[in-house]
Amino acid sequence: MALSYPCDWKAGFVMDPVKKQRVGYLTAFEGIGLTKPLTPDLTVYSPYPNTLTPTYTGIGSQFEASTSQVKAVGIIENLDWGGGVGDAFSISMYMSSENALQLRALRLMGLTTTSIKQLGFWIVNFDEESKVWFEEAYPKAPAKMTGQVNAVSKNDIRLHIADDPVKVANNIDVSVYNVYIEMVPAANQTCNIHIATSSTKNVVKPWGLVVGTLAAAAVPAGTLAEGRQAR
Repeated sequence: MALSYPCDWKAGFVMDPVKKQRVGYLTAFEGIGLTKPLTPDLTVYSPYPNTLTPTYTGIGSQFEASTSQVKAVGIIENLDWGGGVGDAFSISMYMSSENALQLRALRLMGLTTTSIKQLGFWIVNFDEESKVWFEEAYPKAPAKMTGQVNAVSKNDIRLHIADDPVKVANNIDVSVYNVYIEMVPAANQTCNIHIATSSTKNVVKPWGLVVGTLAAAAVPAGTLAEGRQAR
């Protein structure tokens, strides 16, 4: 079953206390030739209750309960996943100019590797029936996914960074850049994904596939995933 999580990304930056919008955060990103992980340099308020400790271990100290703030690498606009073990994760998000321009520089120079060493995300939503916020989707085990940028061909690598920034609100002089990425599983790497439909109902779905005990040593990491098709 295909899963889609459209988020109110502007609410991720500037919360509306009246509305109860789904919000999502990119909590970690490392790979594709970066010398170090992208910095979680967006500090925003979160609707997730400061009386609760997030179950998602990947958020760690980036969620500050005393202030209800999250330090994020990006604010998610939309996350889609076909739901199958080999289906791509498609993520549209907004990043600071510092992070977005690092990715753009690598993209313009031509990626030397499509390997993603770690990617974390955390999506929270409001349960209208129970009237509580809950964690809707995140990588459960491990808490940070490993994969590759979806490379349909050498000329079609699914990583795009907007040329121009957009303001988070008309009355706030803060601009961010849209970043879109498609991530497919790395060879012989798996991750269990927490998926909830309410504050009381959730399942764990697998992503990625391990084939044989010797396969991992036989497949070079970071090669272009040519022939993989976006779902």
